[in-house]
Amino acid sequence: MALPVLPGVLRITAGGNIGGGGRWSNTWHAQNDSLVDFTEAAITAFDAIFKQIYTGSSVGGGTPQTGYWSTLTTLDSIAYTPLNGTSGAFLIASPAAGIATRDCLPPEVAEVVTVRTAARGRQNRGRVFLPAWESGGISSVGHLRADWIAATLLQVQGVALALITAGAHLGVGSYGPYKDPVTHALVPGTPHFTAANNFTMDDLFDVQRSRKT
Repeated sequence: MALPVLPGVLRITAGGNIGGGGRWSNTWHAQNDSLVDFTEAAITAFDAIFKQIYTGSSVGGGTPQTGYWSTLTTLDSIAYTPLNGTSGAFLIASPAAGIATRDCLPPEVAEVVTVRTAARGRQNRGRVFLPAWESGGISSVGHLRADWIAATLLQVQGVALALITAGAHLGVGSYGPYKDPVTHALVPGTPHFTAANNFTMDDLFDVQRSRKT
């Protein structure tokens, strides 16, 4: 599917390897508050903040994802594509690996961050399937640990606030009509961006079937 044209919007794709085999990929969106297309220099500055969701130091009291990965799970690079209809992706190498010595959970396991906005409807919320954590992330009842959820959300929210200060908002990029997952009927819609106003996680592990080995 061709990418839509959305003024000042950046498509962000982070990816790497998962301990136990396979690759992971996460897609996010952000919009420049000026609605002017991101330049290469602006993307470099954006990357310095955004990549802290995955690697680097604590932001807002949170923990970057490398703190919850096994040493075999890695971040390779982040691709930034301005959705202006003409630009290609700017690929920034971001080599990083997890720090945990415990085993990784199965590659298809994912912890989901939901990107919420003030607008209702499926087209105005997003889901990011984070790479499988290491085994220490399982609570005594088999759910995600509450403290790891809290620290992940603090990190994402801290990065989002830092980006706002820098003049950009994380949010949901809707590409237009989509098929209802239950009825398979085509739901009408036009491409648009909606800024995030909250990020949430539940305590259930999800499955990203494309990562099954």
